[in-house]
Amino acid sequence: MQPLPTPCPPGLVPDTTDVDAFNAAYRRAKQQHQVFVAVEEQGQRWTVKADALAAGPGHTIVDSTYDAIRAAVIRLIRS
Repeated sequence: MQPLPTPCPPGLVPDTTDVDAFNAAYRRAKQQHQVFVAVEEQGQRWTVKADALAAGPGHTIVDSTYDAIRAAVIRLIRS
């Protein structure tokens, strides 16, 4: 899987509000050994979850990944 540009074009971000779509996106992440990241709106709050288990055993998340996710969430909140 190629790294996505920042900010990521909306067409490359799957809408996983449907449970089947969410499960399909998670399966794709596991098949491609990628960290699965989900952004949820919970009322007036946003939650970002990163699941490194999808990437396989022994995978670690480096600080630059955290920084990229944080920057993306800040842009989302500001928009």
